[in-house]
Amino acid sequence: MVLAAIDLNADLAEEAGDDEALYPFLSSANVCCGRHAGGPEAMTKAVQAAIKHDVVIGAHVGYEDRENFGRFDVEMDYDSLRKLTFDQIHDLLDIVDKQGATMKYVKPHGALYHRIGNDPEQAAAVVDAIAEINPELHVLVPDTEIIKSTAANAGLTVIHEFFADRAYLPEGTLVPRSIPNSVLHDADQISERVLAWLEQGSIAASDGSQISVDAKSICLHGDTPGAVASAASIYQRCKSAGYEIKSWMDN
Repeated sequence: MVLAAIDLNADLAEEAGDDEALYPFLSSANVCCGRHAGGPEAMTKAVQAAIKHDVVIGAHVGYEDRENFGRFDVEMDYDSLRKLTFDQIHDLLDIVDKQGATMKYVKPHGALYHRIGNDPEQAAAVVDAIAEINPELHVLVPDTEIIKSTAANAGLTVIHEFFADRAYLPEGTLVPRSIPNSVLHDADQISERVLAWLEQGSIAASDGSQISVDAKSICLHGDTPGAVASAASIYQRCKSAGYEIKSWMDN
């Protein structure tokens, strides 16, 4: 893998971290659409900050499950999930339009993100809602055949990401948060891991084996302890190593 530039994205408007401190290190903002967290005020503030810092805006859609922060599976039929996704994107789109900005992509959140990688019906519901609104919207999704083929059939452009602070299983999926050490917190360790991935295109899995991770963006979780320090370390070390920080859409 040879990259001259890399995108840094973070989940924002969830009212769960210091968003304002993260923006200087980002090129893409996954703005929570108010269902798993946040709300209209947080969304508006996030869009305004993205404009101020020249950060690309994306819709961060999730299950309507604020109690669990959208991190547990919710059983939904195709029509219900399609409508939920459609409504969330439009909620943010209305705010983006009023601010004179542009929405460029969609990234599902938490349990929904992982579910669409393995569930054809839920994948179709999310993809079809996005395609109906704007087939030019890119989708930031897991690297699985189910979601890739579903999105491709709908004419959507698929982008994958590398999770800077999450441990990986040997099969390439994330170690569940319920397992100890699934989330990394040391800023230096995280940034060193990012540079190793950028240089090699692979990362050590939880069992020590090397696995390939194909991605054009790096996810920086904004709601974890030390998130700002990690973001700053990743940004500075990537820049020092000669990588330009910018959206994949600008490449």
